[in-house]
Amino acid sequence: MQFTEHESTITINVSVTASSLTFEHVQQSLHDAGYSRFYLLKAQLDNLLAEYHQLQQKVIAGTLADAAKSLSYPIAEKRAAQLVFEIAEDKMTAVAFITAAWGGAPIAANALVKAAQEAGIVFGFNKENIVRLVQDASRAEPGIRLREEVAYGRVAVNGVNSRFIPMLPDMVIRRNQPLVDSESKADLRDFGVIPSVAAGTPLMQRLPPTQGEPGFTVTGERQPPVPGVIIEWQLGAGVELAADDPDMLLAQQDGLPRAIENGATVDDVFTVNQVDLTSGHIIFKGSVVISGNVSAGMKVIAGGNVFIKGVVEGQLIEAGGDIVVGGAIIGHQVMTANQQEYSTVLKAKGNIHCNMAQYSALNCDGHIYASKYLMHCFVNAHAVLAGTEDKINGKVVGGHYYLAKSLHCGQLGSPSNGAVMIKLNRLLDPLVEQQALLRTQVSEAKDLLADLKQHIEGQKKLQTGQVDPQMQMFEIEFVEQQKLAKMLLAELRALEAKRQELLLTLEVKATQQVFSAVDIQFGHETVRSRREYGPSIAKIVDGHPSIEPL
Repeated sequence: MQFTEHESTITINVSVTASSLTFEHVQQSLHDAGYSRFYLLKAQLDNLLAEYHQLQQKVIAGTLADAAKSLSYPIAEKRAAQLVFEIAEDKMTAVAFITAAWGGAPIAANALVKAAQEAGIVFGFNKENIVRLVQDASRAEPGIRLREEVAYGRVAVNGVNSRFIPMLPDMVIRRNQPLVDSESKADLRDFGVIPSVAAGTPLMQRLPPTQGEPGFTVTGERQPPVPGVIIEWQLGAGVELAADDPDMLLAQQDGLPRAIENGATVDDVFTVNQVDLTSGHIIFKGSVVISGNVSAGMKVIAGGNVFIKGVVEGQLIEAGGDIVVGGAIIGHQVMTANQQEYSTVLKAKGNIHCNMAQYSALNCDGHIYASKYLMHCFVNAHAVLAGTEDKINGKVVGGHYYLAKSLHCGQLGSPSNGAVMIKLNRLLDPLVEQQALLRTQVSEAKDLLADLKQHIEGQKKLQTGQVDPQMQMFEIEFVEQQKLAKMLLAELRALEAKRQELLLTLEVKATQQVFSAVDIQFGHETVRSRREYGPSIAKIVDGHPSIEPL
């Protein structure tokens, strides 16, 4: 058995003898001759074996002439690697498929890129992926088909709207931890200097909107970005735009700066040493700075921020911005005819910062930061942090918490098993109320549809062959009610999806310990700690609230 190679074809020459010739014998001979990676022409091999078998019988019978005792067939071919491309429907990715060569030339990286360009792929080639693909294809078994993404489009980056950059960091959020004098000494009542500005001080800069960056498909088509837009200033009291720069906001008066959405304001500042019977209640449109304490029964109501360096035992502290208390907030329970209330109430449109608080009602639109502890308080806030952001080691002992997002502390509960009720429903409850209203509306729409259907069927029975205006009116109203019902159901599903998404963001985290008798409510479901835990986090797991190790 001999093989000859001409151009890309391998021809077999075999002499017919009385010995059998098999597929395996020919395949092994091809392998021994160095042609194992060539493409085997199976149809030709089948013809060869069939003819050989016929001639073999004649050899055995002695009826075959010597001139007919040799067969020659094309048995294998050398085939180069095959390359095809596939461009995604959105033209943001291009995939190359290489079928490994049958003894022929492999695909080179440069050849792949050139072929891709001829196929219309001109942007975003990934060199690493291309090199890996051609290397893998050159080592692969003949006929193996390999796939790799070889080009990526670039998504357009939309422009950014005007951004407002505060020139004074303390204007946005004041530090909520004491100043440290040394490694071992800290004044728990000193939260630093209260920020104040003089007229003409730069407060906020408006950065211009950006145009964005265009994107490109792998075929080179340009994808234009959506440019950002100019956001207009919201000018509060006591500020003005710079005469030579419409993107710079200045203080117009001396006072206490405060950031607002897309702008700032400078509050007038009222300063007092103590708030007690000698000063009377403080009611001021700007910000209030109290160097000492707020005595029991006193009120402080401010349109801006309220800074209190001492202790708060007053009846009401209300601020249009933040409330910052350097000392403690100390109240007590007050029994009324209907319910239990608190002698000390704080209300803030912004955040509430304090060292510690006990037996007080704390209400704010933002966060509550207590560096040491909260004890038996009623809290209504977006979130609570007991401790500092660097070290979450504060304590939450007893009380009721109605929160929108989270509660983070070191120790949750107490060894005496004082009850702690945490409801993470401040954002969920409005959604549930909307869902209940929509369900009522859907039910009413279904009832009306049933009535209309009954009327239509009744009118059909009374039809005389003429157009019935009343039936037409019923049918039109039926279609309108169907549309309304579908719209209400779609809104209901959207609200449920939003509720489920929100549930997954809620959490209560204790970095040190959780005691028993802590109830944590997520929507309608509650998880309760019935024993002591180490560092733990309460969150939604597999659709239900659970307390998990941290």
